[in-house]
Amino acid sequence: MRTAIVYKAGDSETISIVDKIKKCLKPDIIEEYPVTDLKKSLRGFDLVVSIGGDGTLLKTLRKVEDGSLILPVNTGKKGFLIEASPDKIESFLEEFLRGNFFVENCFKLRVEYDEIVLNAVNEVVIRNIAGLKQVELLVELSKGSFIVEGDGFIVSTPIGSSAYSLNAGGPFVFSGTEVLVCTPLCARRPLRPIIVDKKEIVKVKYLSGEEVHMVVDGEEVFKIHPEKKVTVTGSDEKVNIIRFSKHFNVNRMRRLMGDVENE
Repeated sequence: MRTAIVYKAGDSETISIVDKIKKCLKPDIIEEYPVTDLKKSLRGFDLVVSIGGDGTLLKTLRKVEDGSLILPVNTGKKGFLIEASPDKIESFLEEFLRGNFFVENCFKLRVEYDEIVLNAVNEVVIRNIAGLKQVELLVELSKGSFIVEGDGFIVSTPIGSSAYSLNAGGPFVFSGTEVLVCTPLCARRPLRPIIVDKKEIVKVKYLSGEEVHMVVDGEEVFKIHPEKKVTVTGSDEKVNIIRFSKHFNVNRMRRLMGDVENE
């Protein structure tokens, strides 16, 4: 088994977890990458283990490109997207070796702007940079278009629906669902979030107002010029996340609501 481990440097639990992975899985080849140094794509691995919080996992997911299985282990503060905990890592690994798991297939976003092409796991945000004045954006869909006057616009995946979009009033969508979540940010008129098919091509054009930036997964930031469009759609590229509980999405929703007793 060819295994890659992506970890958050400086985490005291990481060394112990890596040792347990080596003992349980006995991988033929193992490569270790600090998440801060993760520049190249991860290809050709049977298993990719992400050790850290949701941020480490998202950075890892963006770099996995060939359908490798991904096992997240939570050493972060929240870990809403992660099941496996360090204190139970051996039991999770044993279940994995027995085949007692299922795979959650989650698509990425394909984002195009000017000559830039990127992928996103969580969301693409087009918004005013200073947050002082509203902007005017034209949102184009296959069946029509509308104007957003407000702070901006979010296009997210189901995984990303529990992040910025949810805080902006968007719905919680179960991961694995084939839809895009489109959420206006502080719209002047009462615009509600909309759900469209994953294959929908969402085009956003900056018309007027304060300077606007595009933020991809909270990491990459680009200045948007008037009259140029940002195009977002669901990519055919997917990530395959290992899950052990079929109730993971419901448990995640409960945790987001602060209901940890019923997990």
